[in-house]
Amino acid sequence: MQEHRPNKRKRTALACDTCRARRTKCDSQRPSCHYCQTHGVACIYQVPPVEPPSRVEEELNAMNKRLDQLISVVLPAQPCSPGVRAPERGTENENWADQEDSPFDLPSKLLGNSSIMQILGLDPDFTQVLIRGERTSASAGPVNAGTRMLIVRHQNIVNALAAFSAHVHIWYPILPSEFSEEYFRVLAGPLLPSSETCLSLLVAAIGLLIEEGEASSDTPYFETALTSLPVIVSECTVRTHDYSLIASSKIQNIFKNGLEGDDSSVIEQTRQAYWAALLLENEIAGQLDVPRSGIWCLDEHVPLPLCQHTWQFPPERMPSGPAGSVSPGSAISTNSVVESMRSYFLAEIAMRRMLHRCNTAVQATATGKYVYAPNIAFELEHQLEEWYRYLPEANRFEKGSLSQSLELVHISPCPLSNFLRVQYYCCRLSIYWPAVYQAMQDGSVSDRLLDHCRRFFDSYVLLSPSIIAAFHNCRVNRWTLFMTIFITSVAAITAANVPCLRGLCSSGYYQCIRASGRADQTVLRKSASLMMLQAVLEERLLEAGL
Repeated sequence: MQEHRPNKRKRTALACDTCRARRTKCDSQRPSCHYCQTHGVACIYQVPPVEPPSRVEEELNAMNKRLDQLISVVLPAQPCSPGVRAPERGTENENWADQEDSPFDLPSKLLGNSSIMQILGLDPDFTQVLIRGERTSASAGPVNAGTRMLIVRHQNIVNALAAFSAHVHIWYPILPSEFSEEYFRVLAGPLLPSSETCLSLLVAAIGLLIEEGEASSDTPYFETALTSLPVIVSECTVRTHDYSLIASSKIQNIFKNGLEGDDSSVIEQTRQAYWAALLLENEIAGQLDVPRSGIWCLDEHVPLPLCQHTWQFPPERMPSGPAGSVSPGSAISTNSVVESMRSYFLAEIAMRRMLHRCNTAVQATATGKYVYAPNIAFELEHQLEEWYRYLPEANRFEKGSLSQSLELVHISPCPLSNFLRVQYYCCRLSIYWPAVYQAMQDGSVSDRLLDHCRRFFDSYVLLSPSIIAAFHNCRVNRWTLFMTIFITSVAAITAANVPCLRGLCSSGYYQCIRASGRADQTVLRKSASLMMLQAVLEERLLEAGL
């Protein structure tokens, strides 16, 4: 039984030296608090000491260093057969596949790749049809609804904060440790347009949306938050992360302009915001051909976040309110959850960096033709196994086995660990998809190529239980998760129709294919694009007799 350890997180000192000496409450305004301003006193804040990294942080830093070493070895001189050259890499650390509309590239660009769309029997502009469908449904919302009066109820905003913590912040932990105090202070005030007001209202709006369980357009929190957008866009602070591209560009500018001399907590929060923006942009750009901010150009220069003072719920000091305390079901964050969140964030960063550098087992011949490279596939899988080996216990997941029934596959009750399992098997699918495409092109397979194609189908089978669970538990990535379910399932169905590969389809494969078409309709109906994907997937299952 695991020993319970008390929360040792130290609070960042917020009071200035003058207020500390007077033993009075400080409003912590920067650069000078109210008392110092009104009395003409120099306002000085002490920089809190930097805590040493925890065991989890040391493990994850070691994992990232090991991956960097492996990547630096494999990329400059990838193993090539005589007469075969490795594909040239693009500028600004871009993967070579980003420069080519390559059919070998699955699932790094997914629906953004017109070659993949043609191979899978879909319209090359399928992705644009999906985007137009989403924009059309989004534009049908209420107009000028922000003029309504906003009534803030204490228990509502407490429940919203709990829901946001449990379902959103665990995936992108970037809020500072003192956020709860700011959140309740802002929502108890006059809601003047500012970045703090916008952030607090958006957190409340998203939390209430999750708490109520339905996409209600009747809540005025979003609409009131939008009134602060002109202020947000004109500011140049780390809080301006309301849109991914705007946030990416602003955070890059902050780093390029330098952070020397800034408060250590501000530097740490900026690092956390940088990596969260990178993950968020990469999550969307990995599915669709959308504009990119160039945020990857700094990934070698921005240190990994320490996440030592990340906000958690419930806060240490809950404001009193007429509705009482938070229900136990809402306040689910514990010390173990916080540790899992911190280690997940770093493990996810390591995975994305690994995928960004090289994730396609392909070589180019002297004539410029791309062919499958089994040696590179094994090296990429070796890197993936190294990533798994260095995972901390807080996020360790069971890989599962094809010898056991799918109903018995253990899915971690921790959604963070399960999402990492999804990433693991998606990476394996990406590594071995070129082998399947080579077989589709040649119409025949050698024993070695057949073994690599089998690895693709096996990865799909082992991915299926995890990604279906993640679709229900990971709300922030639900849209992209269903995109992945769709594209991997259609790719597997297409591959299974190749005569030389049909023998690789086990009973578990057919069970997983059928399960892919049984997503929760109440969830899908909230998105026009997901309904379109579901219709296409059901049609493919019907054609395959499933």
